[in-house]
Amino acid sequence: MRKLVAGLIVGASMMVAAPAQAAPVRPNDPGLSGQWGIAQTRVDEAWSTTRGSSRVIVAVLDTGVSPLPDLAGRLLPGRDFANHDNDAADDNGHGTMAATVIAASADNRTGIAGVCWFCRILPVKVLNAKGGGSYTDIALGLRYAADRGASVISLSLGGSEDSAMLRDAVAYAEGKGALVVAAAGNRGVTAPHFPAAFPSVLAVGGVTPTGTRYAWSNYGGWVDVTAPGCNPAQGPSGTVGQYCGTSSATPFVAGAAGLLASTDPAPSGAAVRSALLASRAIPSGRIDVAAALRSLPYDGDVLRPSAAFGAVRAVVRGRVTITAAASDQHGVSRVQLYAGGRLIGTDTTAPYSFTWQSAPISATVALELRAYDRHGNRTVVRRTVRADNAGPVVRLAKAGRTMTARATDPSGVARLELVVNGRVTARHAGATRRFAVPARARSVQVRAYDRAGNVRVATGKLGG
Repeated sequence: MRKLVAGLIVGASMMVAAPAQAAPVRPNDPGLSGQWGIAQTRVDEAWSTTRGSSRVIVAVLDTGVSPLPDLAGRLLPGRDFANHDNDAADDNGHGTMAATVIAASADNRTGIAGVCWFCRILPVKVLNAKGGGSYTDIALGLRYAADRGASVISLSLGGSEDSAMLRDAVAYAEGKGALVVAAAGNRGVTAPHFPAAFPSVLAVGGVTPTGTRYAWSNYGGWVDVTAPGCNPAQGPSGTVGQYCGTSSATPFVAGAAGLLASTDPAPSGAAVRSALLASRAIPSGRIDVAAALRSLPYDGDVLRPSAAFGAVRAVVRGRVTITAAASDQHGVSRVQLYAGGRLIGTDTTAPYSFTWQSAPISATVALELRAYDRHGNRTVVRRTVRADNAGPVVRLAKAGRTMTARATDPSGVARLELVVNGRVTARHAGATRRFAVPARARSVQVRAYDRAGNVRVATGKLGG
């Protein structure tokens, strides 16, 4: 029996301005200014840990996906079940917008930033040019996507009737390891919407920037999570427009699932589902992607965290602040700073920062960062700095009414100053200078500054 089901296209072409959000990782895509959901769900924080992987395939069961520069190299050959051919190009726009929410390339000054930058998209056309389709074609599409290794299957569509055929197809896909994510529907009612309402499917509702439910979003105990219900997206022409509805919230969650699936050891679809459920805010149900990443199982993780020093001067003196960056797919447990083999400090929260009292050392010092992830994997990063906590050596020679100063320092001499009767009367940028001494001088000193900022004062003799 063929049952018709409409794709959820509510608001797909509506242009709406949205406020810009600050983010820990902020790519340069022009459309990012309208992507308020990225910060609301802490996708931006998750990006500091993972931005996806080409080994993760997200299948988009929709009206097809058109090739775009923002999907170049990551759009796989697909299948058109609506027209029974191998051309999965989009003749509506709905599916392409869903695909770009999931995986538009980021930080390329083009379009928007997809949630999963490096995930690949498998286009599976199961809806026609008007956004309609049948349960039969959707079921075939689910099996097709599962057979081609999709880790996540995104369905921005649904119908009001249950279907054994759809249940079987969902079970088949999940048996192959896929997580099925589906839209809850846009009627603003509690009535179940299928396949989202199947217990094992991750049903997605839509929420506003404040986390409240959009009036059009279906709701009820069968809705598992919520996500931003209006997101900028790119249509087949590449133009960015506002894409609203649970059709938009669903690929947002699918992209988040792609990020989680990109970690190592590769989590099962069930583990990704559990992590997203565990991350939900109360009472809105909105996903928290950074929290979901942290809740993933990490037993078997063999990947070491990344770590790097912040800006550190080659020559330092006194109390020095040293910053560091560290990230790991499952979270960094701690970062430590060693100087000359001695532990200076441990920081467990980003941004990582340490205070090192370098005085009284004046020598080359080996610095070492040690970053540990939650599984105990360690990364060590080393660099050397020269601690200079001693002023220049200054020699003075008086001849008549002149005072010749010569200064030396391993860091180099920045300047000399002549101080007569407690007041600076002359300056010189360099290490050697002959100064004229006034006849009424009661005291004469020369201050020598090195390039590290240390100073030494030498007192000249006035007699002779």
